[in-house]
Amino acid sequence: MRFVIKQYSFQGILGGILVGLSVVGSGCDSQRTVTEGANPAAPSAEATVPISFQKEVAQNDYRFSVQTTGTGTKRILSLRAAKDNRELYTTSIPIEGEVSDAVATNLNDDKYPELFIFVAGAGSGSYGRLVGYEFINQGHRPLTLPELSGPAAAGYMGQDAFRVEGRQLLRSFPVYRPDDPNSTPSGGIRTVTYTMEPGMVLAVAGFNDAPARAQ
Repeated sequence: MRFVIKQYSFQGILGGILVGLSVVGSGCDSQRTVTEGANPAAPSAEATVPISFQKEVAQNDYRFSVQTTGTGTKRILSLRAAKDNRELYTTSIPIEGEVSDAVATNLNDDKYPELFIFVAGAGSGSYGRLVGYEFINQGHRPLTLPELSGPAAAGYMGQDAFRVEGRQLLRSFPVYRPDDPNSTPSGGIRTVTYTMEPGMVLAVAGFNDAPARAQ
């Protein structure tokens, strides 16, 4: 019996090993690609910001849209003004507190309307403030309330309520006496009257106090 012995070169053996490793590696890569592609990460849906106030008001040919988004102490106030369906002005500003009302009026009885947005501040006092504008032709100018001072400010601790009557802006709030707790004002209700003066300035025209209602 004769035995046949085959000789293999070192280069041939090494080449075979490398080819085998290449095949195995390709299989692993293919499996990883399929696995990753089968479970793509789903994009997270954006949370919808709730609308906390929305109102449309008009004065002659002018139309105003007022809206706030958010429900916390910090919100975004958005305003759009248009005349004859033509946009005049849009803006979005941050506010602290909540909008209680929006009114379109014309206190000085000219051809240019005013927009008053009444804001109740955050916190227990709910201090009121005005975001106001007068709209003139292609532009606008801001309107602000003067700071309460003197006798009109005595006993003031917030809780404002605003309204427009005729050509006057009225601001009412409870009056606190020195020993009153925060929850129980006993000094009656004060109403401060504002009028529009030349130069588009809101000025205090006077105030009056009504007695507290009997409990």
